[in-house]
Amino acid sequence: MNDRIIKALSGFYYVQTPDGVVECRARGRFRKEGVSPLVGDFVRISRSGKSGTVEEILPRKNSFIRPAVANVDLLVLLASCAIPQTEPFLIDRVLA
Repeated sequence: MNDRIIKALSGFYYVQTPDGVVECRARGRFRKEGVSPLVGDFVRISRSGKSGTVEEILPRKNSFIRPAVANVDLLVLLASCAIPQTEPFLIDRVLA
C-alpha cells in the first residue's frame, strides 16, 4: 500500500516500493475511464519479474496539474517584489 509513483516518462511509471523502484505500465482501462496516473499517486501494482503493471490508483487527497502531480503536501511559489516586477495574472495562471 506504500507504493508511490515517483517518475512518469513516455508511458512508463517508476513506482517506489518497499523493495525498491519498479518500472511499470498502466492498464488500458485507465485510458478508457479517462484517468491518468500522476507522479505522487499511491497505487497498487502487480509484478512480473523486474517490471510491473499499475492495477489501481488509490484515492488522491489533492492534485496539481502544472506539472501534473498528486498528493502534494507543500507548494512554494517564489516571486520578485522589486525587479523584475511580478505580474499578478502570472501567479494566478501558474496556480490555476
